[in-house]
Formats: sequence, C-alpha cells, structure tokens
Amino acid sequence: MSFLTKIFGDNSSRRVKELEPLVAQINALEPSLQALTPEELKAKTDEFKERFGRGESLDDILPEAFAVVREAARRTRTERAFDVQLVCSIVLHQKGVAEMRTGEGKTLVATLPAYLNALTGKGVHIVTVNDYLSRIAVTWMGQVYSALGVTVAVINHESSFIYDERHVTKEEDAERDKEGYFKVVYDFLRPCSRKEAYMADITYGTNNEFGFDYLRDNLAYNPSMVMQRPHHYAIVDEVDSILIDEARTPLIIAGPTAESESLYAKFAKIADSLTPVTHYEVDEKQKAIQLTEAGIDSVEKTLGVANIYTEGGIKTVHHLETAVRAKALFLPERDYVVVPAQGGSASGGKDGKVVIVDSFTGRLQPGRRWSEGLHQAIEAKEGVKVEQESRTYASITFQNYFRLYEKLSGMTGTAVTSAEEFAKVYGLDVVAIPTNKPSARKDGNDQVFQTENGKFKAVARAVKQLQEKGQPVLIGTVSIDKNEKLSEYLTRDGVKHNVLNAKNHEKEGEIIADAGKKGSVTVATNMAGRGVDIKLGGMNADKDKYEEVKALGGLFVLGTERHEARRIDNQLRGRSGRQGDPGETQFFVSLEDDLMRVFGSDRIKNMMGKFGIAEDEAIESKLVSRSIEGAQEKIEGFHFDARKATLDYDDVLNFQRKLIYSRRRTILVGTDEEVERDLSELVAGNTELEGIITKKRGELGESFLPNLRQLLLQIIDMLWLEHLEAMDYLRSSVRLRAYGQRDPLIEYKREGLAMFKEMEASLLENVAKLLPNVGAVKVASAQSNLQEVREGAQEVGHKEVAPPLGGSTSKLVGRNDPCPCGSGLKYKKCGMIGAPEHKG
Repeated sequence: MSFLTKIFGDNSSRRVKELEPLVAQINALEPSLQALTPEELKAKTDEFKERFGRGESLDDILPEAFAVVREAARRTRTERAFDVQLVCSIVLHQKGVAEMRTGEGKTLVATLPAYLNALTGKGVHIVTVNDYLSRIAVTWMGQVYSALGVTVAVINHESSFIYDERHVTKEEDAERDKEGYFKVVYDFLRPCSRKEAYMADITYGTNNEFGFDYLRDNLAYNPSMVMQRPHHYAIVDEVDSILIDEARTPLIIAGPTAESESLYAKFAKIADSLTPVTHYEVDEKQKAIQLTEAGIDSVEKTLGVANIYTEGGIKTVHHLETAVRAKALFLPERDYVVVPAQGGSASGGKDGKVVIVDSFTGRLQPGRRWSEGLHQAIEAKEGVKVEQESRTYASITFQNYFRLYEKLSGMTGTAVTSAEEFAKVYGLDVVAIPTNKPSARKDGNDQVFQTENGKFKAVARAVKQLQEKGQPVLIGTVSIDKNEKLSEYLTRDGVKHNVLNAKNHEKEGEIIADAGKKGSVTVATNMAGRGVDIKLGGMNADKDKYEEVKALGGLFVLGTERHEARRIDNQLRGRSGRQGDPGETQFFVSLEDDLMRVFGSDRIKNMMGKFGIAEDEAIESKLVSRSIEGAQEKIEGFHFDARKATLDYDDVLNFQRKLIYSRRRTILVGTDEEVERDLSELVAGNTELEGIITKKRGELGESFLPNLRQLLLQIIDMLWLEHLEAMDYLRSSVRLRAYGQRDPLIEYKREGLAMFKEMEASLLENVAKLLPNVGAVKVASAQSNLQEVREGAQEVGHKEVAPPLGGSTSKLVGRNDPCPCGSGLKYKKCGMIGAPEHKG
C-alpha cells in the first residue's frame, strides 16, 4: 500500500464511505415497512411509478425502493440484505462494477437496482453466463419481484419463461426442494413467447442470447418479429468473464455457402508430415507459427510447385498456415474435444464433431466454431467430417453490444485487476465491496516443483492427508487432460474423489454443491461450478455437520497450475471462505507448466537445478511468487492490447452498423411519415427518381408504402451483406501494409469509409433500378426465411450458423449469386423483383 493510500484511502474505500449515509436512510425506513400488509407493500410499486412520472428521479426514490425490496426479500425468502449488499446495489445503480467476494449474495443484490430501474417502464436486462444460472435466479428471485407486482422473465437458448406463481403448486415445489436446490430450475416458470419475455419489467438471460436476439431483430422483415426494446439498463453478472474474457470473439449469424473444399484434408496431411523446429517454429507467447525455409521447401516439393507464394496464391498459403496452426497450437482435451455427432462420451472417427472447450470456464461450447477456416482445419486434422464454410449475415462484438445500453453495470468476485480495462473500454469504475464478515481464509504461498510428475505426486500425497483428516478439498485444473491425469494419480494413491470437467458438465451443480462435505475431494476445471454456492458440510447439511467441517478448517482449495489471468486464480481461491467461514487455499505449480515454461524466470529454473531439489519436493519463496505474478501481468497486458485492437477495428464497423440498423429499423417499424421523410432525404435532388416514385405511388395507391418498405429492406440487406464481406477482406489485407510503414487501422478507417459511401450510393442506384418493377410481381415477405434463422439456426456460443435461406425471393444474396427464384440467372441480371426473366 502506497504512503498516500494509507493517508487518504483508495478509491473503493472512499466510495464505500460516501455511500454510508444513503445506507443509513434505507435502514431507517425498515420499521415502518415491516408494519405494512402484503397488499400495502405491493402498492408501493405503483406509488413509485407515479412519483417518477411526476418528475422525481430514480435517485430520489432509491432509499424507499431499496428498503421495499429488502422487506419483500425478507418476507418471501427470509433473506435480509446486509449493509454491504446495499452498498453493492447502489454501486450497480450508479453505473459501476462491484467486486464482491463469492458467497456474499450477488443474486439478491441484483434485485434492488433492477427493481428501481424497472420503474421507468423501459425494461431491465440481467445478464448471466449460462442458461442454468438465468433460470435458477428467476426461480429464486421471482418470489421477491412477484410480491412487489413486478413481472420477471428469462430467455434461454430454445425457450422462454415468465415467472407465474400459479404455474406450479406449492406441493410440487416442496417435492422438488427435497432433491436439492440446484435442481429447482423450473418452479413457477410458465413457458411464454420470446417477445413476452422481453416485454417483462425485468428479463434474465445470457450474453449470447441477448446479443443474438439483437442481431436477429436487425434481420427481421416483419415488425412482429422484433423482440427487444431499446437497450435501457443492464446488470452483468460475472462481468469480467463476459466483458473481458469473451470480448475478442464476435457474435456472428452466418449461413453456409458452398461445400467445403478438399483442400482442408490435403493440407492437414501435409501439416502432419512437418516436424517442429525443422519445418516450423512455434511462438507460444504470441500463439503463432512461422514456417522455416526447410518447411517451405518440403511443402513446395509435396505440391509440385516452385514457389508456393506466387504459384499457389494467398488461398494456398492461408490453408497451409492454418493447417500448421491447427496441428501445433490447438490440442485435444485442452482446446477442444471430439464427441459423437449426437453427443455423449468423447470419441474420434468420421461420425465425430470437434467441440471447443472454453479456456476460461472449462465448459464445452457446442456448435461454437473458430473462424477463418481454423475449425475446418482441426476437423480435417482429427479425421471427422469437415463442415461447410459460412457467410456472415450479421455480427457484433460483446464490447459494442453492451455499449448500446444507456446504462451499464456489473458485478463479480474478481474485477480490481482489470479496473483499467473497465474504465477505458466501458467507462465503468471498479469498487471493491467489503465482506459482510471478516475473511477467515488462509492463502498459502505457491509450492513450486521441478516437474509436472513431481507436482502431481505431491498433490496426491497432500490431498490424501487432508481426506484422512476429513477436510473437504476442491482441486482446480486448467484443462480436461490435466483433470483426468491428476485423477489417475489420486486413484493410484487410493483417494476417493469426484471428477468434474466439460465431459460430464450435466452433473456440475450436484457435484459442486456437495464439494463441502466432510472428506470429499472434487477435481474440477478451474471455473467449474461458478455461480453455485459451496456450503460446508454439503448442500443440505444441518448445523452439526456444518460445525464439524468448520472445525476441520473449512474447504481447502488446491490449484494445480497458475492461469494466465490472475482473476481466474482469484476466482478459484474465492470458492473457499464464504461469509466468514474458515478455509485454506494454495497453488502447486511446476516449471513444466505452460505459464512457467513460456513466461517464467530463468533464475528460478537455474536455482532449482543448481540445488538438486527432488522432483516432488517444493521450494517456496517471495522471488517465485513475484516471478509468477510478473508473468501473469505481462500476459494480461498482451491480451488487453489484443482486445483493444479488436475493439478499434470493430468501432469502425460499429459506426456503420448503427447507421444501417437505424435506417432499417425506421423502414421496418417507423410511421409512414418517418419512411416518407427518409425516402425524401434519400432521393433529394434526383428529379428523375422523384418522378418515378410519383408515378408508382399513383399506380399502387395505399399498397405503395408497404411494397416500398419490403423493397428497401431487401436492398439494404443485400448491400450490407456484401459490405460485411468486403470489410472482412479489407481487414485481412491492411495488416500487410504495416510493412510499408502505414498504420493498418488508419488504412482500414479510410478505405472502410469510402466503401460505405459507395454502398450508400448503390442503395440509390438499386432503388432507381427496381422501383419501376414494384407491383409487377408481389414483393415476397422474408418472414418464412427469418423464421428459419430463428428456429433452425445452429447457435454456437459466439457464432450462430444459420441454415440456407430459401423458399422466398427475398433471400439475402450477392449480385453474382444465383437468383433464389430458380431462373438460373445471376441475381444482378434477374433482379429478384419484377424483372421480365423472373420466374418466381
């Protein structure tokens, strides 16, 4: 702690102190609210809405509103928000990121600012990391909202629900409770339409679902298909995972193009024949490969070309480099697993599918695909069916999606180490919230071993001693293969244990919820079970069992490897020592771990070798700890720069996206006057086109504007699709301009703007070309197509692969694509709408 910080305090402590008077106001209201009947308490919501409508601000209403929610939670869930939870709730309302330790009650905290901001009638989104957490939060907290007359809903991947206490009887609810709280995820949840879920006062869902629905709304051809309201206020749970860890990968809705080429299999075979060092070099820090002269010569000999760069072209070089990357940098059981096409246990062969493993959560990401041909290259490497390549219809990064909200906030157990990124990218301040009870957790120094084998021997020995003592142990591993490897060591030493990784994630809640039982040992990927509380003694433990495990020292969390990000390590530590419980944490690392091998200090490696320390004996020193943290800081800085670069490029496209989507939304749901105004601005000064328009209006009468809307939407979608592809190619090509001492980003901005202006000019040209034909053939609705996108798309975490859009003349196609009408002509010649050759 610096000298000035000791005198004046840090930002978090100052913010917390500033909020204490507001907390005192909330507390002072408690006795009067406890005297209200349930009907009187519920009536407070209408009173607050009326006051807001008369001009009072949410800040004016905040003390009473928060006190009302706390009273409702006390009555319905026997949970009374602590003062520190009130502080956290205020930070969320004031557009901040709250760092709140595991077990401090973040699910309850979200109800207070959500209720307050829902009084505006504009809707509130609460964002979680998976469908399970969304449903269980609504099941639990729906009781609180319902008591106050506030509607709450949840959107999941293939379903939507609204909280309705009439939907499940109390007898059924009690029966489910006996099975375990983590299984009660549908109580009082009545199935509803997605639009109904979005029209609720408060809507829970995952970041993927909110983002994809935004993109789908901007592909709609019928106003009834628009789901979301304007983005008002969002509370993001596990905000570091969503806004930082997943920020580099965009959400994409795409449709397959032609069948994948045989080039993937061909180059997978070539890559398999190459050997590291001799034929290519691997840069693990940058996650890149570089072909050597010997490697290039070998490939040219195999392909029978003199120069792969001139004779093969960019496409051939791209396939080669991608195949080598797939071989050298992407490993099974760490980065992906091969599972049967219908799911189940892992297996290889032609029937299998390559499924990505999330590097932060350790969970499978079904259907999510790497871009730029990498996923196809891995499929070819593993010998499974190579899936079709795809064409992007719409895309957005999480960074720019969440910046759509007028007001954004978030909470997590680990945010302080990323405070700079939250401030620079999202304009959010991070505030560390004090714990309700002083922490009793003991964090031990890292134990460093020479080899991984020695480390695992020591882990198994230490865990066996803890199990014999009766102290529960949660072991964190960084990947599936390390997870299973450690399990073998424990089995060999006779340690009974549970294994949790992406292959058996269906049991995640049950396994993690019981990780606090006496003598239990749970081996899990580092982030498994995030969002599920670990209670000492087990999920349904009585007081005696709780006290017994507490006396043994609480939960012992043992990390078997340091993660690249300090936050992930802190999250693992945070599983222990909830609400003042005792607990212990310690990391066992080896010099063969990826982090130490690639980024570790040579001084440590030399020191251990010099003293001849046995492989299963550890050293422990501040030098080691500083070296590890220094390596982590370097990697965090590297990833921050990469995410910032992604955002810089996407900001260029985001400006264009907002203009296009705004114009499209006006055409789709705007009033006739708004459409007429936009049309006038579009054709202003073009007297010839203005006279076409006048003539066509006279011919069609009242049907002119509906036909015009459909025409404009089709033209905009066609041009935007082509523009997205052009911008993607541009981004790839400008990177090479750095060799000519030109800034790639500036080049991208300059040429991207010119291309956007060309696209807008093309819009006018297409209107002039196609307007005379409107009415000659009825403009087909794209509703059936978009229904396919909504219901039949294979959604994949960060990339949604839609089925081919067919069966309608409004298919999104490029000018040189075959017209979907079946005429056999290219789109630019057929024109889709009203051309003489059109057969549709």
